[in-house]
Amino acid sequence: MEVKEPLEVDSETLRKMQLLELGILKDIDHICRKHGLRYTLCGGSMLGAVRHGGIIPWDDDIDITMLRKDYDRFFEICKTELDTDKYFAQTMDTDPNYRLIYGRILLKGTKFVRAGQEHMKARNGLFVDIFPRDGISDIFFIMQLQSILAKLMRKMLYSPVGVLKSKSICGRWGFRILMRFPRTSALRILKIISFLNFGRETKRVACWGLMGNYERRKLELGKKAYKEYKKKIRSLPFQEKKKRKERDKGIYREWFYRTEDLPFEDMKAMVTSAWDTWLTWSYDDYMTLPPVEKRKMHQTVSYIDFGGYV
Repeated sequence: MEVKEPLEVDSETLRKMQLLELGILKDIDHICRKHGLRYTLCGGSMLGAVRHGGIIPWDDDIDITMLRKDYDRFFEICKTELDTDKYFAQTMDTDPNYRLIYGRILLKGTKFVRAGQEHMKARNGLFVDIFPRDGISDIFFIMQLQSILAKLMRKMLYSPVGVLKSKSICGRWGFRILMRFPRTSALRILKIISFLNFGRETKRVACWGLMGNYERRKLELGKKAYKEYKKKIRSLPFQEKKKRKERDKGIYREWFYRTEDLPFEDMKAMVTSAWDTWLTWSYDDYMTLPPVEKRKMHQTVSYIDFGGYV
């Protein structure tokens, strides 16, 4: 199967997407506040709240994250309190074809298909992603083992897409092999990752379904630019290098204990009180706008349908 050419999404279409996703966030926020659950905007959504007072103008999604305990409770509450005429709480438990280790609240009646994922059978539509944060071991070699297992888990789940999008023959064959494993194998790997914390509430947490800082940086920069980046890091003073190594180990659990409300479009959204440190760890000089040519949607899409919402 060939990957379809991505759509050219104009500013009017993008804004419609953003406003519908904002509506989803408002209903998630309502449930969380009603039941005393903490979440925080994360990634580009946190950056948007701080730098733009809302969604980054060229961003196409909204992301939030919770500690595992609040995450599990949220999706349990959704079984009775989510408006099921309007929304679908999508997880690997509720959708037998869903292949992501984190959940999302999906807006029924809409369609939203990423380029290269047209053949995927999971339910689709506009959504807000909700990332669970699980413990990272404080023991270095166990932390490394957890990271390796998490990468294998992500590759396994991504394999039906990777087999089409990988640019190398070896990559495509690797994904073909991983496709033979049932998606439930990924859940077993996640249980092993969690077991390696031996029931302890670790200092640091991660969403094992997402790439870490160093993986994301390597992917975004490309091979050549990443080599230059590593060379630059090696030339930094010892204390600065130490700080950068620390931030690549994951974020702190305690950052989820205190949140504050920041303006986000026409609502107030929860954001960790440690937003400055978190954004610095993720983006360095986060208040500087990227070059004009990089102000575009970070993922490509091949099909959008707003259903009855336009």
